[in-house]
Amino acid sequence: MKTIVKKTLTTETRRHDFDNEFAYIEVWFNSRLKDCYFAEKEHLYPDGTIKNGGIKYFFCSNPIEVEKKIKKINYKDFSSFDRLYFYDQNGNIINIGDQ
Repeated sequence: MKTIVKKTLTTETRRHDFDNEFAYIEVWFNSRLKDCYFAEKEHLYPDGTIKNGGIKYFFCSNPIEVEKKIKKINYKDFSSFDRLYFYDQNGNIINIGDQ
């Protein structure tokens, strides 16, 4: 007796472009959110991956204890671009306004 298990692995990238230079990207793997980030449109390939030199920005609502959480945001009403952060080359968290 043989047991055969067929498993389909799916990866889906959802991209939402804002009116400014940013886009919001969600990466789903088998209907689970694996990553979400903001990026500048000029540094994105059409599939949502970042070109060399591009930066992944993440949103944090708490400016005192900044940390990246993989959690969907409501991109339809999003306007808090001043609360975007990124990791620099040394691993420090930097606010987008401090560039």
